[in-house]
Amino acid sequence: MIFKLAFRNIISKKSSYVIILFIAFSVSLFCVANAVFDSTEEGVQATFVSSFTGDIVIRPQTKGQMSLFGDETPVTGSLTKLEQVIPYNDIINLLNENKEIKQTHISQVTGVASLDVSGKRKTMYLFGLNPQDYFSIMTSIHLLEGRYFTEGQKEVMIPKNLAEDFNLSIGDTVQFTIADGPYFKIRKASISGIYDYDIHNAMFDRFLLCDPVIVRDLMDIVDSSIISDEEIDEDISFLLDDELDFDSLFESSSDQLAESSDMELISDEEIFSQSEQDDNSQVQNSESSSWNYIICKLNNSINSKAIIAQLNIQFRSLGWPVQATDWRHAAGSTALYLNWLRLLLNIGIAIILVAGFIIVNNTLVINVLDRSREIGTLRAIGAKKRFISLQCMIETFMMTISGGILGTLLGILMTKIITAMNIKLTNQFLMQLFGTESIDIYVTSGNVLKLFILVVLLGLIGWIYPVITSLRVDPVKAMQGAK
Repeated sequence: MIFKLAFRNIISKKSSYVIILFIAFSVSLFCVANAVFDSTEEGVQATFVSSFTGDIVIRPQTKGQMSLFGDETPVTGSLTKLEQVIPYNDIINLLNENKEIKQTHISQVTGVASLDVSGKRKTMYLFGLNPQDYFSIMTSIHLLEGRYFTEGQKEVMIPKNLAEDFNLSIGDTVQFTIADGPYFKIRKASISGIYDYDIHNAMFDRFLLCDPVIVRDLMDIVDSSIISDEEIDEDISFLLDDELDFDSLFESSSDQLAESSDMELISDEEIFSQSEQDDNSQVQNSESSSWNYIICKLNNSINSKAIIAQLNIQFRSLGWPVQATDWRHAAGSTALYLNWLRLLLNIGIAIILVAGFIIVNNTLVINVLDRSREIGTLRAIGAKKRFISLQCMIETFMMTISGGILGTLLGILMTKIITAMNIKLTNQFLMQLFGTESIDIYVTSGNVLKLFILVVLLGLIGWIYPVITSLRVDPVKAMQGAK
């Protein structure tokens, strides 16, 4: 009975149609905006996660802003000395026990150096890692030419854009230079491969994938795997004494003459060759545990926050000086700035939508207040407050839910039309936001749930206040037109 009466009241008033259409229009805009929000969030995440950050990064514990590029605190703005993840082997074992984390991890050592090629120079970040594991996880990277570098052979892989800018090709030699106080360290590497990304980002041209030996050598990182625990012979242990007088070592020495025929001259080339062999033997005979980061991919990226919290609790309980962080902080300042720009865009759209819903809510409130005379008449003929409240509530919810359903269907239709138009993006910022070269948006079940929660809140706000106000008015005054 009461539902039938409420339905007749809605049908008989033209203002009801206007309210329903206005709600539908606002809900459809909110639906499309939510779809855009979700698409940009997933697009930015996909761009970075599948290119170089992974889902989770294990890094040394720090209070500053530490990314895969090093210390990016605004005060310094440059890469400082990076600590190593310790205890490395224990951390790997802990990660392997977590079923949510894929078994393939990327261990990375980072350095910064100047790339010098035929007089051209550019500051680059060097990522020392295992290329096979890296490319198997970073699905957005594709090898275009050449091959993966061989660890220990001092080789490097470069992005396509950098190869074009410096006119480099497979087999060419590049030089890395780093200042070490008043001196310079210079190391050379040959190019083994050229790669490219699905979605290009200017920051991807800032780093190179190279042999970890090169980075450790430039950054003076001691390979902990070759540090021996053997005891020092007692006959030479006195050399470690801080008070040792080195002049006394030569008190009993005397000058000796040697004939040139007994001396074997060693050329610089032989010394260099022997040094190279020693370096290679170290790499081949030991599994390095000197790394700055461990990059992980998850079986389900949705669970990243929970897993990061779980890992950090375990690290603290074990007393390990490391911490887990998400892809956004691992990507550094560029990703954070991109996220702030996306948030500003979303806030702008949200403000417009909030203004629209305030207007909708005011319309609902006015619709009930305009019925004060009707409410007074019903009360005068014996209608109870509960009956009047229930009738107004049903009418309000019928209009808001009808508008919500219509608006959701309209929003889904609009997103499908926009996606079907296959709008191509040429702006690099927009390409990074959406993670593709064309706009692809869709409505999720979560979006639909949010919309229905919104229309229910609209119904409550548009019903409670005006009905309470109307019921407080004396029936006689209400019949006379009081509001």
